[in-house]
Amino acid sequence: MGSKSADISAVLDTVSHSSFNGDEVERLRVRAAARRLLARVESPYERAWGFCFEQPVIFAAIQTCIELGLWKAWTAAGGGEQTIDSLAKLTTAEVAPNLLRRLFRLHIAFNVVEETGVDTYKPTPFSLAIGDESTKVRASLEAANNQYILAGLNLPKYLAKIGYQEPTAADGNNHSESDPDGLNFFGRLQKSPKYYGDFTGHMEAWTMWKTPWTKIYAPSKLLDGADLAGAPLVVDVGGNTGIDITHVLKAQPGLPKGALVLQDLPEIIERAKDLVDGSVITATAHDFFQPQPVKGSRAYFMHAVLHDWADDKATELLRNTRDAMVKGYSKLFVYDIVLPPTGASISQATMDVNMMSLLSASERTKSQWEALLGGAGFRIVKFWPDPQEYEMLIEAEIA
Repeated sequence: MGSKSADISAVLDTVSHSSFNGDEVERLRVRAAARRLLARVESPYERAWGFCFEQPVIFAAIQTCIELGLWKAWTAAGGGEQTIDSLAKLTTAEVAPNLLRRLFRLHIAFNVVEETGVDTYKPTPFSLAIGDESTKVRASLEAANNQYILAGLNLPKYLAKIGYQEPTAADGNNHSESDPDGLNFFGRLQKSPKYYGDFTGHMEAWTMWKTPWTKIYAPSKLLDGADLAGAPLVVDVGGNTGIDITHVLKAQPGLPKGALVLQDLPEIIERAKDLVDGSVITATAHDFFQPQPVKGSRAYFMHAVLHDWADDKATELLRNTRDAMVKGYSKLFVYDIVLPPTGASISQATMDVNMMSLLSASERTKSQWEALLGGAGFRIVKFWPDPQEYEMLIEAEIA
């Protein structure tokens, strides 16, 4: 009869991403339970060791292989089994085999790749995804390397400097103090095309991971009483490259040309025009701190936009949108995190402190959303829950 630890390990080793047959809600519940299990099983020192000693070097090892072009080349080569010497030949620079061997020991220990023999490896779904640009995993990792990590490391010093008050400054904030040129988060993106591309890719990956808003609220409801002769059905404000507005088209095919509008800054819209269905979706450049040019739409939609801004700037943005709406006809939909009173998930709490670190912004509770939207002249109709329990779709109208 096997030991208790062997029996437990055997059960755990049978569970994988494919175990849930596409049921994301169940998979995320088990993922959260697995994290709780690790926290209980580890000693306090082991937890500290992981934070202080393991995470910095595994991130560095992954990033080094990104910069060597290794993940991309391995994926492009079909992702088969490779020796250390054949992997060295896939890199864009001449790399010492023993250096690569040392990095791969770490990759194996963290299950980034699998070891099949001495100096012989095969990829995992994760390592293949890093090399596949369509997944945006590489962009997400580099976005962290570009900005998130440096800002996070600077946060304790910045909070001490401002007397441990909640950060609210859009400029002269934690990010600008961690940036070599003193730029705020969006200023850095505008100055650095690579950073901008990585961040946009990260946002695309994040949006694809989440529940489409059209599975929470059926767009067909918006067609009841809608007049599409002179105004759109949905305007996606700050909609990045169009994933959310494309969900509407998928859920409601057959809409007339111009029924859907995607808005973002010019550099994003140039990229989005190649990604969205231009026969129905109109992609236009718009700064949401300027008056909303599209008047009288049935719905205005914002996904993870307001969490980027403290209340004063978020209110300005909301009022610009409200002024374009028709009372009693137009709706506002805000798809964002609504922090629960207890038990916020790792994803929710992480996003909240990252917003503080990068943008002097925050995630909001229900009462904070009510205060923000009420102060901008809106009335919340309903909070629609996300089955993944990450965000909520907030339906509102002019008060």
